[in-house]
Amino acid sequence: SGAELVHRDDWGSLYRKGILGDEPIVMVKVVNATPEPDGSMRDYFLRVPPNMERARQAVAWTFAKAEHEYEPGVET
Repeated sequence: SGAELVHRDDWGSLYRKGILGDEPIVMVKVVNATPEPDGSMRDYFLRVPPNMERARQAVAWTFAKAEHEYEPGVET
């Protein structure tokens, strides 16, 4: 797709793709915490606002939280 990796941490990978005449597309790639029936782990790309700069910040945004508020105790 030509998207550029902007940031990667334990929460995911943040990608940005510039769009001529429009705002960039920014997506965070995360791994589903629940294994598939065959035991594999599925990746998901979640679109986030273009002002996101860090993967954890972007994941937190998907839960309507600020980056410093996002501290899940258990992943399901």
